[in-house]
Amino acid sequence: MRLTLPKPVEAALSRLENAGFSAYAVGGCVRDHVLGFTPHDYDICTSATPERMQEVFKGERTIETGLKHGTLTVLLFGMPLEITTFRVDGAYSDGRHPDSVRFTARVEDDLSRRDFTINAMAYSPKAGLVDPFGGQEDCRRGVIRCVGNPVERFGEDALRILRALRFSARLGFPVEEATARAIREGRAQLCHVSRERIAAELSGLLQGRDASGVLRQFPEVIEAVLPELQPLTAGEQWETTLRTVDAAPKDLYLRWAAFLRLCGTDAENSGRLALSMLRGLKMSTKIMDTVTELVQWQAADLRPEAMQEMLMRVGPDRLGQLILLRQAMRTAGQKESPDAIARDTEALKEKLKALLAENACYTLRQLTVNGKDMAALGLRGPAIGETLHTLLLQVARGQLPNDREALLDAAKRTP
Repeated sequence: MRLTLPKPVEAALSRLENAGFSAYAVGGCVRDHVLGFTPHDYDICTSATPERMQEVFKGERTIETGLKHGTLTVLLFGMPLEITTFRVDGAYSDGRHPDSVRFTARVEDDLSRRDFTINAMAYSPKAGLVDPFGGQEDCRRGVIRCVGNPVERFGEDALRILRALRFSARLGFPVEEATARAIREGRAQLCHVSRERIAAELSGLLQGRDASGVLRQFPEVIEAVLPELQPLTAGEQWETTLRTVDAAPKDLYLRWAAFLRLCGTDAENSGRLALSMLRGLKMSTKIMDTVTELVQWQAADLRPEAMQEMLMRVGPDRLGQLILLRQAMRTAGQKESPDAIARDTEALKEKLKALLAENACYTLRQLTVNGKDMAALGLRGPAIGETLHTLLLQVARGQLPNDREALLDAAKRTP
């Protein structure tokens, strides 16, 4: 088997081999090549120690990424490459990180410490594919399987539990039986994983091609990291949730909103619970705000005649997302024809596009009156903002034109 590697990768392998060391592209980049995908980045492993690596790449820009663990980042032809010495990990007393690392001269030893067979392959143009654990065959069969004993692999690093689910969702590969059993039995170990890492893995899972299938198969793992969802996963709304996730675009915000929209007793309660969970996962402010608003506004009136008011309340970006979330919700309901849902969704998109094109009034800044005008009418303090907001709402509802004289007249009559 021959893989086409980028020039910087081939150059790094060649320099290490010419210096007397073995060297391979390893892990995800090899997996992606085998599966027919374009790798996003490349990692290299080698028999060279960190000190010898520094000698081999002397004169190149390097970053001492983690020399004590054997990793050096080298910039070749503008491409950063992480190069790591073959190693064997010691015990994992904290359930996440090895207590020690021992360098080795054999690539097979290095591959034996990796999580899944599909990630335990190495390749070099000189030696070809090194695949001691059947990763290529598991790629062909489409299965997620641990290297060696899955109980030991998850005991070493509990994050691998969520990585297994993410890979399963992303690739659409089922988890092999013994690996799946070890995932369920070891889920309590996820307490050792940081909330940020849990959030990243869940985000990747939710955006996967088979997110619903994985969530359906492993609800107890989801409960282990988000116990607030136990009433949802155990109830009738769980299947509706999974269908909504399936129907939503593979977008971070929409998939999270689809996942959390039924976590509470109603939209408002679900929004509060969603915010609490996302905050607990230490998500970014943008993710927390966006997902929470989508969940809270999920039942909003999105008829074409109400679009300008919704534009005023949530803004164009959020309204565009709400249209897509509503489409996923209706699809999940399984009570309407896909064609009817698609037509309605397209009509809402066109209505939003038209409102923006005609510069429809949906912000205070667009009103033809302002705070000074309100003060001139004798209004003071909070009454100014309240009156302007009332005028904007009436304009958005089509009850008033955005005309200066009409608005001033309405303001005079506002209690």
